[in-house]
Amino acid sequence: MCKEDGFKFASLNAQKTMALLEDRNIRKVPQNYMIWYEYLSETNPEIREAVNRLMLQKGKFSDEVAKQIYDEFFSHTKEGNTIRETNRLVQQSMEAVLREIRSSSTGLTDYGDRLENFADTAEDLSALDFQKMTRNILFETREMAVRSESLNANLTKASSEIEDLKRRLVDVEQESLTDTLTGIANRKKFDKELARATQDSIQSNNKLCLVMSDIDFFKNFNDTHGHVFGDQVLKLVANTLNEGAGENAVAARYGGEEFGIILPNTTIENAYNLADRLRKNVSSKRLVKRSTGDEVGKITMSFGVAQFDLSEDPLALIARADDALYDAKESGRNQVKMDTQQVAQMA
Repeated sequence: MCKEDGFKFASLNAQKTMALLEDRNIRKVPQNYMIWYEYLSETNPEIREAVNRLMLQKGKFSDEVAKQIYDEFFSHTKEGNTIRETNRLVQQSMEAVLREIRSSSTGLTDYGDRLENFADTAEDLSALDFQKMTRNILFETREMAVRSESLNANLTKASSEIEDLKRRLVDVEQESLTDTLTGIANRKKFDKELARATQDSIQSNNKLCLVMSDIDFFKNFNDTHGHVFGDQVLKLVANTLNEGAGENAVAARYGGEEFGIILPNTTIENAYNLADRLRKNVSSKRLVKRSTGDEVGKITMSFGVAQFDLSEDPLALIARADDALYDAKESGRNQVKMDTQQVAQMA
């Protein structure tokens, strides 16, 4: 595509995007514009699939759907900008130190040459010349001491700055892997950890299980009690799952009201028992509306459990755990179902 065609395409796509936002009565904010611009451009099939899937689940394109899509596909822009800026500051600090070192190195070379010359000629100097050269050497020695002090100070300052910048990068990375609402791992962290866990399982031949879970009737609950209270429920559930999963597990918000738990070195039986304990823990929580103090019932969850097959990829494992979760919901919710492949093997 030539540059002129590219401009035409972008202009036409922008018009289509604004028309779609108007037609569907979607708020005209940058977040929504970016999502639908990418959707209509058809250059990112993953965004199209995610939008279609979430709209099917939620019934419409809402602020909740928009936030989930934006966090998953566009939040890396902020991360990338921060990393680039941090790299620039590191480079700037390093260049300043290198300039100082080069300057000091040149000074040290000249100072060394003069000391060597003084040592070679000292015996042949008159008393007056000897005193004069000694004064010069002392003066230059003091100058070198000042330069060295300055160099040490600058090196200390640069080291501190670089350490601060390194901590900033760690914080940015951690933020990019954390769900902003619940504080547990997000989908990006989940995908990375599952890929690593499956590779570890293949290399070590250790068992690996995945638990996928979903809050029952969350949409109805959200519509009845409001999104603010719904967010509090999500935080409560996330904290319960995260604390109950164990130190070696990774509990993550997979999307919306769905959560995933990666369980390394865990058999399917133990994973099932853990999921059932978590189910009971969640349903035992008292839900009280802060604004009124009224109890509003309890939240229940459905769980699906699958064990990793060394011959499959992570997506296949997720699909099987999701199928088991769907089976739990179809069977009445508030229960744990095991992947049928594992059930058949155990029979």
